[in-house]
Amino acid sequence: MNVDTTLIPALAITATAATSIYSLRHQQRTSEQARLWERQAALYVDLLANQRPYLAEPDVDPSVRHYFGPQTSEERALVQSLSARVDAFASEHVSRLWSTTVQRVFDVSFYISEVIGDPLHPTEREELEIAPLVEARNAASESLRKQIRLELKTDRPRGILRAAVAAVRMRR
Repeated sequence: MNVDTTLIPALAITATAATSIYSLRHQQRTSEQARLWERQAALYVDLLANQRPYLAEPDVDPSVRHYFGPQTSEERALVQSLSARVDAFASEHVSRLWSTTVQRVFDVSFYISEVIGDPLHPTEREELEIAPLVEARNAASESLRKQIRLELKTDRPRGILRAAVAAVRMRR
């Protein structure tokens, strides 16, 4: 069998070029995925840090300040900005949980502003009526926190450690 020796270098050059193109495209995809992951992770940390930006309001009585939703135009703008970033980078599940959390915060804030006469001194009946709203808000917030931790694989190192320990035990 005769092989044309002029084809061997051409095939080698073609294979090298094809491998280089594939490698470059793979690096670009990997880089894009890493960039998106970093944006998503930064968003998730911001969501956790800013779920209730009103908690830090120093001029509201500490016993009731946890009831209020965003009060200032800056706080409302922050919620809008976070919501836009959620639409762009969050998973569908986190997006739904974020929307639910924002709605539950609004429900509590609306109840306070429209029903409670004196937010600093609610009546016993008002406290009983708002309790389920506050509970629903806290549950929504906790569900969001848990899903974010799941997606960020926050608890994963313990799982990896257990797998490593199991692998070592199997070798014995």
